[in-house]
Amino acid sequence: MYSATRLLARLLRPARLMVSPLAKTLGVLSLPFIVASTALAAQSSTGDQAGPTLEDLFTVKQIGSVRVSPAGDAILYTVTEADLEANERDADIWLVRRAGTGWDEPVQLTHHSENDGSPSWHPDGRSFAFLSSERPSDDAEGAGQKLYLMDLRGGEPREIYAHATSISAFAWSPDGSQIAFRAIDEETDDDKARKKNGTDISIEDDEGRFTHLWMVGADGTDARRVTEGHAYTVGPFSWSPDGARLAFSATPTGRPADSWKSDVYVVEVAGEGSAPTRVTNNPGPDQNPIWTPDGAHLIYSGVQSNRYEIGLDHVFRIPVAGGTPEDISPRADVAPGPYTLTADGRGAFFETTTGTTRGLFYMDLADRRPVRVTPDAGVYSGVAFSDDRRSIAYTFESPNSPGELFSASFSASGARSASADRPLTSHNTHAVDFAVGATEVLRWQSVDGRDVEGVVVYPAGWTEADGPRATVVKIHGGPSGVYVQNFQAASYGSDAQRYAADGYVVLLPNPRGSSGYGDEGLKAVVGDWGGLDFQDIMTGVDELIDRGIAHPDSLGVMGWSYGGYMTAWTVTQTSRFKAAIAGAAITENIAMWGTQDIQHVFEAYFGGGPYEPGMWDVYQKSNPLAFIDQATTPTMVIHGANDPRVPPNQALIFYRGLKANGVDSKLVWLPRSGHGPSEPGLQYETARNQKEWMDQWIRRRPTRPIS
Repeated sequence: MYSATRLLARLLRPARLMVSPLAKTLGVLSLPFIVASTALAAQSSTGDQAGPTLEDLFTVKQIGSVRVSPAGDAILYTVTEADLEANERDADIWLVRRAGTGWDEPVQLTHHSENDGSPSWHPDGRSFAFLSSERPSDDAEGAGQKLYLMDLRGGEPREIYAHATSISAFAWSPDGSQIAFRAIDEETDDDKARKKNGTDISIEDDEGRFTHLWMVGADGTDARRVTEGHAYTVGPFSWSPDGARLAFSATPTGRPADSWKSDVYVVEVAGEGSAPTRVTNNPGPDQNPIWTPDGAHLIYSGVQSNRYEIGLDHVFRIPVAGGTPEDISPRADVAPGPYTLTADGRGAFFETTTGTTRGLFYMDLADRRPVRVTPDAGVYSGVAFSDDRRSIAYTFESPNSPGELFSASFSASGARSASADRPLTSHNTHAVDFAVGATEVLRWQSVDGRDVEGVVVYPAGWTEADGPRATVVKIHGGPSGVYVQNFQAASYGSDAQRYAADGYVVLLPNPRGSSGYGDEGLKAVVGDWGGLDFQDIMTGVDELIDRGIAHPDSLGVMGWSYGGYMTAWTVTQTSRFKAAIAGAAITENIAMWGTQDIQHVFEAYFGGGPYEPGMWDVYQKSNPLAFIDQATTPTMVIHGANDPRVPPNQALIFYRGLKANGVDSKLVWLPRSGHGPSEPGLQYETARNQKEWMDQWIRRRPTRPIS
């Protein structure tokens, strides 16, 4: 499965000094901007920069699963690339080692034709384990992710354990002698027999199979259960510092509707049959537990509530033996990612999004006042630490720079700062020239005076003297999604630069309800879908028209999921747009409530279920189908044929409503797809159909401003 010859050749290749054009382009990035600013953050188009084609987007590699070695002298990470011809994706594991004050050239360690991922260093730093997947056959219960080990002192990766079902996550014990892992239970013999003889009916709200914890020796022997039964299904877990216990969060079942009902448990790992102890007893979510270095407390995220609510999660600390949880959330209006504690347990690092940027923060747990570690520009993510927390690695991307791997070191004095001065990798240097359109962070005021912002990508080479251009508004999902200062030529979904290369302006708005704007910002859409969030977007379009950027007669709107809902809502409220694309769109609120898989989230956003007193009217006032007779905009509806989140009936009923009212429309089904296409081929077709629809209805107009 792996080539030792290829690996040896890479390991013996002389190191080279990488001087990437990424670092050069960072110097011209001066974000964020405000409306009054005239500076633009990108290189202007030159004659030899044609801009990205749709095929180009699939050449951008995704870097992830960053893991710093315990000593901080090496970094593991994954590189995922798409193969359009084969309609597959392949993920492999790479290594970069420290060399003096710098770093060696990255080396590809695995060459498996499928996916290798989730690398995890052995505590001694000389080897690592990872998960490798196989394509399951129709009757192969044991197919899926298996555990592999690779020794960096030589040799090929070797399989150390194949469970009866796919392994979804694993973690080394602190001494490296054991591996804990999580896997779904096998089908029972009765279930297999029913499937074989065709009597395998399914029952709505059936609990399904449960996921549990297992242990296996580092050599792949002596596998045994740690948890069992039908009382809960196990989620994230972590080892105690002494290796004697595991903490984990668990939900009543694996059904999406139960995902918010999690609690934290602790279980002894010595021997078999040890009953877990429940540490939290909160109706709302308690999840993602980690241990304090002294092993006395657990830190976890949660919400103290008896029902699912929209808003920021909090972070709590609780004694392992149980007791009253202490809120140790940042004293700031941000949504912290999982904490990484300092070696002494007195401080915590976390990632979070603030406005259109994402970065790393540090705070002392005594005062809980976070300090930004990374600059307030671009997207820093996937941060990983050495054991002493002084060496870190992370990915960084910006409007001008595709994602690459970076590193930083903190001083012994405790000074902490990190930036993206020089990448350790050059996987995507070919894509730098795809960013042909300048990018600006734009702020404007909505109808109620609220400040709103978003990202604008300008046409290649555009200046104010060129006059207004056709503009496409792309609305994110959620509503708690957010547009950030990322590289907009990196995937079929992040493709604004493809439109910019063809002469379009692209507005990526963050209306109220988006992440990155505090607790009140998230809650501002509760009970008001299609209200002020809609006005936030429309006033952004008005701002671009008033500034002479967008042409009022050449506007398009599109979005996916909640963005698809907002697109469907838009075409029933205004005729200002000449083309629309509603992807995975909620189009009929009552049917959506009754057929989706996360009913509790929908009820939280609308303030209750439609069966509650007064709530029917709340659902109907925001219901696109209720206003279908007002629609005139040519609209493409595109939807996954197997979508459980926004069921396919939402697409069909809206399409038929448009057709019945004489609106030019098209319905595109994506086979084998849930809430979005995962196959490269279907992603390609999604992006191709979307842009062709915009071109068809905007470019053919005699007033079009695109040459």
